[in-house]
Amino acid sequence: MERHFTLSQTAKMLGVSAKTLRAWDNSGKIKTIRTPGNQRRVPESEIVRLSNMTNHKAANTQKTTHKAANVQITTTEPKSVSETAAHEESIILMCKDISVYNVSQGYIINKKLLPGCILRNTLSYSGWMKTRYSAGSNVSARRLMLKAFGSDNHENVTEVTRTLSLSDCYWLKKESEDISFNDVTPYINKEWDGTGAFKGGSISTLFVNGAADKKWLDSNTLLKVRSFKEYEPYLLCSALGLENAATAKMSDEGILLTNFTSTEQFLESMEQSGQAGETDNPREKAVDIFKELAAALFVVDYLVEHDDRHWGNYGFLRDTNTGDYLSMAPYYDFDWSWSGAVVPLPDNAIKNHRLYIRSLCKHAFEIAEDFEHGDVISKRANELIGLM
Repeated sequence: MERHFTLSQTAKMLGVSAKTLRAWDNSGKIKTIRTPGNQRRVPESEIVRLSNMTNHKAANTQKTTHKAANVQITTTEPKSVSETAAHEESIILMCKDISVYNVSQGYIINKKLLPGCILRNTLSYSGWMKTRYSAGSNVSARRLMLKAFGSDNHENVTEVTRTLSLSDCYWLKKESEDISFNDVTPYINKEWDGTGAFKGGSISTLFVNGAADKKWLDSNTLLKVRSFKEYEPYLLCSALGLENAATAKMSDEGILLTNFTSTEQFLESMEQSGQAGETDNPREKAVDIFKELAAALFVVDYLVEHDDRHWGNYGFLRDTNTGDYLSMAPYYDFDWSWSGAVVPLPDNAIKNHRLYIRSLCKHAFEIAEDFEHGDVISKRANELIGLM
């Protein structure tokens, strides 16, 4: 049976770059096959054909080069896949069991499942990965990292944890590893929670973004430690009939949010999606895309004086199998409610959804007395009605 080699292995044997090989493949200069994970493999016969062409050209120009090429290509047995992989093996970004991006060599394998910001060139791979890291203010994450690795630097732990998260289905694996998503995902498997010595596996608390101290208790429950003041905004969403909000309840430790992602749909924030470019206003872009759903979120933010609705805490739900954008993600993250400050609604929200906003504010004013911060809700509702 004919052997097949990765682009990296072939590039070394032919003395060209992997980028050149991809260009040759796209132009038909070289014939490759695709693995079930849609990765290129070069048949040994193609390597011999190309090396003979290279040797022929070299012979016409420089005899010593021809001799060296013959030694390398025709008389030296190519290294086996396993031997080469032991020294240089690509790390692959996966979405479930589909190869998406070759991290080591920097090329796209599956566009449809690529993080939107990488596809749209608004963030690099490393920039995107940083949006998934827990912030330095997440005490729970820092404690877990220090206990497991003796370091609170995310970049030192990605290989072991595979960057597994409970917000999306992306993870890292070596190209030759015989392991599946179901073998490692914290959606199915119990992860390390800080009990006992760390012996490997996922720690998805390390990959939950945002500034607040938060941790996953299990695959269904995110605890926001000592976060009590943001519970009322979720109650207000419910009272206003806004169904597109995360499910929340209180505990002695803080607010508990029910996970709205799964192995079938994942969260991609507006920032991670790349849908808003450098010259765009992300809040206006959200209204353009999500219409009343986005307008309602910004109205609630105004009513509860939540002044930190950055583009990392609202976004999309995507299909984990196709990459399709399904809908606006449920409303989440009201960390900075009752701040005493407000952020004006985007102009296109007022222009295009004036009657809807006015009706929400009237309803909020009518039910304000049922809330601890009812005086704030009433005040802010009146302000918005005045702008309509």
